[in-house]
Amino acid sequence: MAAATYQCQVELGGLRVETLKSVSAITAEQEHIDVVSMTPAGRIAWDYVNGLPGWKNVTLTRSADKSEEFTRWIQEARDPAATGVERDLILVFVNARNEPVKKMSFAQVHPVSWSGPGVTAGESGVGEETLELRYLDADTKFL
Repeated sequence: MAAATYQCQVELGGLRVETLKSVSAITAEQEHIDVVSMTPAGRIAWDYVNGLPGWKNVTLTRSADKSEEFTRWIQEARDPAATGVERDLILVFVNARNEPVKKMSFAQVHPVSWSGPGVTAGESGVGEETLELRYLDADTKFL
């Protein structure tokens, strides 16, 4: 039996606009606050409560199949003078027949790191770029 093959695509405005080479490092941070209290019996009780959720990151690797709209947003968001660049983004995981099997929605996304394609002497191939996005919240939906 052959292994299933999946791809990840970027969806903007309801349209899948770009196929990614890889998606990695989906991270999440949660602040935890230690709470120390005294029980009625005079014992120390330790507990914690959840604090504010931290920003989360996802790393995308792009190859030559680049969407003009997605690229334009990345360039605009990298401008230090830009304001209001956050947008919602959906990653769609598709099977070999290009049918969606899972969607991950990311809220208030903005780029925080970008590295352009490298070049190695004597080697051919399409350059890849890596984009790290920061987001406030994510939701996964299996289709």
